[in-house]
Amino acid sequence: MKVSQVAGFLGSGKTTAVMKIVDKLVRGGHRIAIVVNDVGEISVDAKFIESHGLKAKEISGGCICCQIAGSFADTLALLYDTYNPDIVVVEPSGVAIPWGLKRAAEYSEARTNVKVEHAPVITLVDASRIETLVKAVRRLVETQIREADVCFVNKVDAASEEDVKKAEDFIRGINPNAEVVRMSAETGEGISYACDVIANRVSERYDEAVEEERLKKQYSGEVR
Repeated sequence: MKVSQVAGFLGSGKTTAVMKIVDKLVRGGHRIAIVVNDVGEISVDAKFIESHGLKAKEISGGCICCQIAGSFADTLALLYDTYNPDIVVVEPSGVAIPWGLKRAAEYSEARTNVKVEHAPVITLVDASRIETLVKAVRRLVETQIREADVCFVNKVDAASEEDVKKAEDFIRGINPNAEVVRMSAETGEGISYACDVIANRVSERYDEAVEEERLKKQYSGEVR
């Protein structure tokens, strides 16, 4: 079972992008489930998703990569046993850490006879407010970009070319290995490419040694 996460800080356009992506994947013959994570009050995302005929499981009250990792693993195991999706698309909260989510997903292998495969980690970056995000939550934005395989600069329809390029340069400065692609979830630009990334590519499994090295680089040699 492949697990695909579409990360991004609050307001980055994740829900709209996810709905466009899964609609295209379903029309392409894939069996899709969606897990929505919301810190705090239950959102309307799950109801909205299920109104499109898709399987949705919403987890509230914590971040899926840490506080309720066990619940997330149980959710994936249950989805596998009862629905058997080809791909589980995860829309994490804006504070989720991609590599921590990978580890939490792999916990499901201890709950049932499932083998988790990861799609490339996708992080959405809002081109229309990149400077605001960097000033407000720079560390979190940098972490989500650093741990991404593909970064989509979203909302290019609502941003100036200058801001789009600024976002692209910001991403490349943090993660020169990440592929950078432009997206507009509203117009559909980049959606087909995202579907190809999810359906046809894979990303490495969680590795504690790799994560430790990432943390050393992130915190200037101090692992916290």
